[in-house]
Amino acid sequence: MAKRFVDRVLGSGERERKRRRQLALQFLSWSFVAVVVLFVALLVGQFITRTVIKHPVSGELERGDMLVRKGERIQINILNGSGRQHLAQRFTDYLRARKFDVVHTDNYKDTNVARTFIFDRVGDSISAKKIAYALGVNESLIRREIDTEEYVKADLVLGKDFLQLNPMK
Repeated sequence: MAKRFVDRVLGSGERERKRRRQLALQFLSWSFVAVVVLFVALLVGQFITRTVIKHPVSGELERGDMLVRKGERIQINILNGSGRQHLAQRFTDYLRARKFDVVHTDNYKDTNVARTFIFDRVGDSISAKKIAYALGVNESLIRREIDTEEYVKADLVLGKDFLQLNPMK
């Protein structure tokens, strides 16, 4: 009788260990599935954000006419009118990373410009709008001033509102 009791006690302990081991494996496998599902959801969210909500802008010219070669980039000058030192370099790096061709940086004639604006130098409103979109500048701040001696598409004049623009976020 004592042997039966010992077998019963040891047998139930063995079963209990197997059951706990099985529960632990189930918990780990479901945890792994949850992590994978969360990771996939994050990837899908990033994809939707980058392609639909905030699609990336490219500095390449996109026209079907024969005047533009494939891969040609929007050329731009950056003029610092904010009075802040070395600000044009940060904007240069930001725009070059987006395939804009920053040709020249300098100070603007006025160092107390309130709002950032863009001069459209050759009458190419599409290029000026791309620059505005890349920086987060309102399209109403694009000024058309054709300069036949200018070889760039636009001049960007940085104002004191530079902290609100995309390169500073």
